[in-house]
Amino acid sequence: MSTFIATVVTPTIGSVSPATFTAGVASADITPDPKMKNWVRRQPYGALSDPLFARAVVLSDGITKIVLLAWDLLDAKEFAVARVRTAISKVTGIPGNHVIVHASHNHSGPQSEMGPGPSPEVDMRTSWPTQQDPLYRAWADRVVQTCVDLVAKADAARQPATLAVGRAFVGEWMFNRRPIKPDNAVDSMASPADPYVLGKELRFGTVDPTMTVLSLRAVDGKGIATLFHAPIHAVSIYPTYPGISADWPGAVVRRLRESPSGEPIFLQGCAGDIVPARRGFEAVKAMSQLIAERVVAAQKVGAQLETGPLRTSRALIGIPATAAASRELGRDSIEAEVQVVSLGASAIVTLPGEPLLELGTAIQHRSPFPHTLVLGYANGRGIGYVGLPGGKIKGGYEMSEDVGLGADEAGGFLVETAVRLLEEHAVASKR
Repeated sequence: MSTFIATVVTPTIGSVSPATFTAGVASADITPDPKMKNWVRRQPYGALSDPLFARAVVLSDGITKIVLLAWDLLDAKEFAVARVRTAISKVTGIPGNHVIVHASHNHSGPQSEMGPGPSPEVDMRTSWPTQQDPLYRAWADRVVQTCVDLVAKADAARQPATLAVGRAFVGEWMFNRRPIKPDNAVDSMASPADPYVLGKELRFGTVDPTMTVLSLRAVDGKGIATLFHAPIHAVSIYPTYPGISADWPGAVVRRLRESPSGEPIFLQGCAGDIVPARRGFEAVKAMSQLIAERVVAAQKVGAQLETGPLRTSRALIGIPATAAASRELGRDSIEAEVQVVSLGASAIVTLPGEPLLELGTAIQHRSPFPHTLVLGYANGRGIGYVGLPGGKIKGGYEMSEDVGLGADEAGGFLVETAVRLLEEHAVASKR
């Protein structure tokens, strides 16, 4: 088993106090041709329910610039992240390690395998053949260029801004698909017949019903962007509908576009074990209506935050692999990235792959920042599904070696790294 090694890459936690906090936003359609192959069925999508988008926010304190790039795709794999960061840096001059690339984990949109070949963790039997589709290659190139254009546009659109935070309850639409047996093992349940009733002596798994809403507004009060964060898989119409859709997050965004609050942007949390309580197009309609209404309500009671200097740092860590993954990959560890961005009393933590909810709550509980958002599906695939130490013995799909390449202690490494970076930011903010 490999030892845990963390390397902080080009930290910028020593910024001086800025004169002005600015923010800009831009969005663009990245919908593929429905003739492109679906990554699950390896057949053409064949239909389009609603379009996919990429959205970029550029923040600056006058010294440091940070980019948050969110897209309606399944993931943000390592090569795609590296390619996008390099392209953005070349055109805008913003350092690549100041760019967060984040996916909504939308199962009804493509994967982000945007390299010349499969990454070492790609399942050659399922993922890579889909990426060889010529339509995919052309689409991937277009997405990269679109992201560059978006960041340049958002950067040019920056204006003095304020930041406010509000929260709302959305627990009605959350189900932890890892109900607990009497012996404390897990009975994976992807889509329950009734999300509010359990039989077989099962107990409900934990959910965090909190949706956090960050509002970026111009000094005249006009909306720039609305960022809403919640940990819920984007699988409301998957797998029954084979076509393209942005799923429930896309439906919420479309509803929010009707309000004057700026560009709506969904931030996916640690949703590895959290799925929508109900599924299907009718469920999407009801779910999106409730969540959009709660976003607006949270904005109305939002408290304005002090912004302070922007700081960012990231760590690349060697995560111990399972025995099976070690044999398959020919190495005993897998590199994963953890990034932290802080601004006054708020912070964003990014985790790769599919972290279970418990990782996000563990980081939030230990964070020195009162407003800490933990994003999954960001800056890489990492080791895939990952929970806290002790999770493997409980079993269930999410802890199986088919979808999680990390050893049982892997999640602890991610949490400890995130907390260390957060504490370093907190110390820097007191200087």
